[in-house]
Amino acid sequence: MGRSNRCPECDALNRSGENFCWQWGRPGFRPCGAGPVLANPVPSTTRHLPPLQPGSVLRHPGDSRRRYGILFTRELPTSVYYDALDLTCQSCNYPQPEIPPDGLCLRCRMPLRPVLIHERPPRPASSLPDVHIERLLQLSTGHVNILPHLAILQYQESFYTVTGHPGTWGVVGYGRRQRSPDEALNGTAQAGRALVYLHNHRFVHAEVGGASPESLIATERGKHIKLADLSTCTPMSSDDRLLWKQIGNDLAFLACLLFYLATGQELARAGIESAPAMLQPFIERALRRQYATVQDMLADLSLRPAISTPGPLKYSCGQATHPGLKRSRNEDAVVSFTLEDSQLIAGFYLVADGMGGHDAGDLASNIVKQTVTGQLARIRTSPELLRAGLGAESTLSELLTQTIQEANRTLFRYAQAQESSMGATVTAALLVGDLATVANVGDSRTYLLREGRLEQLTQDHSLVARLVDVGMIAPHEARTHPQRNQIYRCLGHRSDIEVDIFTRQLQGGDILLLCSDGLWGMVEDVEICRILEEADTPQQACDALVEAANNAGGEDNIGVIVVKLEGVGV
Repeated sequence: MGRSNRCPECDALNRSGENFCWQWGRPGFRPCGAGPVLANPVPSTTRHLPPLQPGSVLRHPGDSRRRYGILFTRELPTSVYYDALDLTCQSCNYPQPEIPPDGLCLRCRMPLRPVLIHERPPRPASSLPDVHIERLLQLSTGHVNILPHLAILQYQESFYTVTGHPGTWGVVGYGRRQRSPDEALNGTAQAGRALVYLHNHRFVHAEVGGASPESLIATERGKHIKLADLSTCTPMSSDDRLLWKQIGNDLAFLACLLFYLATGQELARAGIESAPAMLQPFIERALRRQYATVQDMLADLSLRPAISTPGPLKYSCGQATHPGLKRSRNEDAVVSFTLEDSQLIAGFYLVADGMGGHDAGDLASNIVKQTVTGQLARIRTSPELLRAGLGAESTLSELLTQTIQEANRTLFRYAQAQESSMGATVTAALLVGDLATVANVGDSRTYLLREGRLEQLTQDHSLVARLVDVGMIAPHEARTHPQRNQIYRCLGHRSDIEVDIFTRQLQGGDILLLCSDGLWGMVEDVEICRILEEADTPQQACDALVEAANNAGGEDNIGVIVVKLEGVGV
């Protein structure tokens, strides 16, 4: 065993020949005097060093002002994930020297941005050129199944990929959870669509040696799968034979992913016969390179027979708004309509909250309401549009996304013309058959009550919610946090806006709740759940929820829609 050396600052024991202390002077950290940060790091095949410790600060090699504070560590067999804070304040650009205990900027007292960092061993062939890194950072923002990347840091011992924090998340290649065949196929298709997107932009995902499922994370309790690390990507080769091999690597990646999702085991350590019989043909075709492209594999997956056909559902809804007890104006707006004919049942529901403290918040929410209603008016007169997309999750997601983006553009243009800073938050649900497609921008929420459990489907775009996501504060502390009203995404402030989309399969007995922060900010979840369960009708539930918010102080406007789903006998 080679001679070891100790850090003169923290006395940590390091490997012989190391230039940086793993505790404090690890690549990207404060140097321990043993040598400078490498400008052009040399690749290494050494397995990653011990994980970074909570409280450590990871520095960008090319910009000393960019640094990330490590909060929590999740170690995997070959890589590590870190929940962290971007220590360069997004509001005043001040670089924090260390992690503030309250997660607030030491200069302007605004919450710092949470990030997710994936550390993995370095590339076996060579480092990524800066031009490719910049291109991958750009591409990461263009697909729903790729986490937006902020930086890719390359060092001798490790690569670090920094992304925006996804909120509640889990690692796909961890825990050996066995999913149903439908879930496994759906997850593989999501990853496959991300690979097709990369291929269309002349990148492949798997480098020599393959890409690991550890580069994938799951959000929404495992329903959505996203690529969290594009540092394994390489440009497509101009040589046909090498390109064939590159595409084959990505197909093998999807085959291994499908097997893992369905069995909770690694394909390299288990026989293909361990997979459900209906999935084995897809795995075998991908491994034998019987698909020319990833798109061909996705097309094959889409032809699978439906495993189950849910029964029809009937919707009933109620709605209510109230200015609350502290405000004279009501800046909340609600929209609801249900469409039924002999072949289809569909519904659309929306709550918009004009930004409190902004110019004409009531006008802002009504502009959103009118724009969305106009965009979706064709659904009332052309139900065949929805029949064509019945059960087609991507089609309904695109329809809802485009509708809200148009509302944003309309509000933005009006605000610019009036030289106003008006804005609005919004949450909306488009129900077709038993599929709910839910959207949100800002901190208006959609909940699902099922079998006594109330689940928040949407994720707040607020600075305090980010602190909850990374564990800096507890959920109950968010209600009284001094920055609880600060949101970082809303309609009307930019010409383009990112809309979060969530989907749920519905069943009889489910209840959906759409509401503004005037409700959830005043009434605890347990009380909301009790009211929803005890009300005889959706309208009674809405009225009782408004009353509860006012009884708790009524500090803000209140907007609420309740949708109850009942099974219909066939």
